[in-house]
Amino acid sequence: MKFNWKIVCTGFAAAILLTACGTDNAEQKEGANPDNAEQVVDETNGSVTDGTSTDSDSKSGSESEGVEEPTDKMAGAVLTESDEQSYAIEVLPGYTLTSEEPGRDSLYAEENSNAFMRIETQPAEDGSYEYLLENMQEVLKAASNGGEPEELTDVYSDVADKGIDNVKAFKVDTETGPVTGVVFEKDGMVVRLTLFDTPEENYKEDFLNMGQTIQ
Repeated sequence: MKFNWKIVCTGFAAAILLTACGTDNAEQKEGANPDNAEQVVDETNGSVTDGTSTDSDSKSGSESEGVEEPTDKMAGAVLTESDEQSYAIEVLPGYTLTSEEPGRDSLYAEENSNAFMRIETQPAEDGSYEYLLENMQEVLKAASNGGEPEELTDVYSDVADKGIDNVKAFKVDTETGPVTGVVFEKDGMVVRLTLFDTPEENYKEDFLNMGQTIQ
């Protein structure tokens, strides 16, 4: 029987052609897969994202949620006028302002009347600041049975924006707790604060926060 070489050659050519087509299709699919895996189409506007922005947004969002807002230390305070002196002060809940005598008020803690802040004001005239400062140190020495008052540099050290100037503060320790004296000028007044606190100084921060609101 005579072998038909023409048919054999035609068969080999067809096989080679089919193999080449299959290889091209596979390469095209492999080339398309990475894009599909890494990119996400936004159906709302047709834009393409890489799929990582969602994690970044959520991470930055959680970080911002973790930041605490600064608290208002004078929340709930009520502006209260002195009965005997020409000033007003913001009084926090739990404290009461009362007049001892002309030129002298007391702001005391309702839960502990032994913790209080004495408030004295004078017009900012010649000699009034020096007098209150010198007298304050004498009062502190007497309260501590002759102890030398310690000067404090961290009292009202950052309140220039509140109109407080020429701040001087001193402190002594007594048997019942520390006594702190503060003198400063504000709104045409010389103000002297004398804080009688507990040994743990539970009320010092509130007293000083209220004292700086005098106007």
